[in-house]
Amino acid sequence: MTTRVLVCCDRVILGEGMRALLERHQLKVQVETTLRGSLSTATETGPDVLIAVAPLVTVDHIDKLTELARLAKTILLTKPENTHRAFEALRVGVRAVLSAETSVEELVHVIKTVTEVNAIIAPEEAQEALTRYWRSKAPKNLRPELTPRETEVLVLLTQGKTNTEMAGALSVSATTVRSHVHRVLRKLGAATRAQAVAIAYESGLLGSCPGYGSPSR
Repeated sequence: MTTRVLVCCDRVILGEGMRALLERHQLKVQVETTLRGSLSTATETGPDVLIAVAPLVTVDHIDKLTELARLAKTILLTKPENTHRAFEALRVGVRAVLSAETSVEELVHVIKTVTEVNAIIAPEEAQEALTRYWRSKAPKNLRPELTPRETEVLVLLTQGKTNTEMAGALSVSATTVRSHVHRVLRKLGAATRAQAVAIAYESGLLGSCPGYGSPSR
């Protein structure tokens, strides 16, 4: 099934360039150049993924990001110097924050990750601030006991890994990975992988996970 992408970019040439490049990867792409048009199209068509490109939408437009994130799995492309503020967007429902200098291949990987794995992806420079923020807000009882293997699985979930990729990284079968993921979700009280990652941020678990780092590209 073809993934439907809505690009929200006020620079026509850039938006059309993104459309041409993304469609080479078997994605169906629409482009809107205004915020009003983006909200209207997203409401009418229900895209799988919405890519918000700064400066049309930035981390300073939290209300607008919240609206967009309610309509589709939203990826924010922002200036490199603003990626450290990713937590401001992620906490209102944005699924991934990337530098505007991200390659097409990296962007396609993230699109597939947020649609197939239901992941949340933060840039490396934002993760310390993100963990610190959630830890300061979280109740202390959100600290379930995870086994070392389950902790490894949680870290891989934050990196947007598929079951197959996790199986390769851990040298186990995909069936075993599914069992580990199920237990992690159950212990965290999460219904989805994305929710598990959010809870992990909230509880401060990620700050104590060995090997925790940036999402894999």
